[in-house]
Amino acid sequence: MLILASITGFLFVLLLLVGLYRSTSKFAVEQRIDRVIGAAAETAEEELEKPFAQRVILPLGEKVAKLVRGHTPAESAERIQKKLLMAGLYPRVTPPQIMGLSWLCAAGALGLAFMFLLMQAGQQSEIRWDDPLNVILLAAAVAGGYVLPQFILSRKVARRQEEILLALPSAIDILSISVEAGMGFDGALGYTMRKLKGPLAEEFGRTLNEIRLGKPRLESLEDLGNRSGVEDLKTFVAAVVHASRLGGSITNTLRIQADSIRNRRRQRAQEKAMKAPVKMVFPLVFFIFPALFIVILGPALLAILRQMQ
Repeated sequence: MLILASITGFLFVLLLLVGLYRSTSKFAVEQRIDRVIGAAAETAEEELEKPFAQRVILPLGEKVAKLVRGHTPAESAERIQKKLLMAGLYPRVTPPQIMGLSWLCAAGALGLAFMFLLMQAGQQSEIRWDDPLNVILLAAAVAGGYVLPQFILSRKVARRQEEILLALPSAIDILSISVEAGMGFDGALGYTMRKLKGPLAEEFGRTLNEIRLGKPRLESLEDLGNRSGVEDLKTFVAAVVHASRLGGSITNTLRIQADSIRNRRRQRAQEKAMKAPVKMVFPLVFFIFPALFIVILGPALLAILRQMQ
């Protein structure tokens, strides 16, 4: 009995001391330090999970952009921001980062061209500046390096717009069927977003988030058309906005737009089919015809040469 009382008293004193320690300011400071260290560790892990370009190259481009901020026109920044919106990269990638990368690539291309000219000079180790070809090469290297990031961005925009254009007819069909089944436009847009994959689903999801955050629906739809840069999507959004403002039937508008976009898709396919023979001329002339001439006329030419010898 005495042993049990001793153990109980010891545990009571121990818990009392722990409680007093946990109520002190020192313990509170230690807990806050542990939370800060844990948050910093999680932030570091999230940072390391990002791609190398987003962790290193883009911040480096932003630092370079700060150095040449006064020498860059504002129109270039606006144009790059529009391209970033169309490519779905903004705000993860900002215009100053792209502009800084342009200057960085220009400096790198200039350095490579300079090294090439030094290697070409050989033992002289001097570049002939009186030769206009060397000056033209350096100028072309600077221009090509400066344009390279923006060219890659333009290619990404074109590829994303092509994906949106391919997915648009199916998306409008699903949207039209959902509205005809009795769903609201926002609910049908969300259902269509869940059924799709790719850039168009991302754009629909962004539009729905803007509507849920309190932005007017018509303004969100207009931003959807302007943000994507796809003419068919702009036409569809304009028709839906016009019908909503005039109180027209959304169901009929969606059905008409689905038929119209499907017809335009068929016309684009026919146009590409008509351009195919013209594009095949150059491979035929430069690659296929010479091989055919060698196979067909080669034996005859060899026989003629033997007779002449």
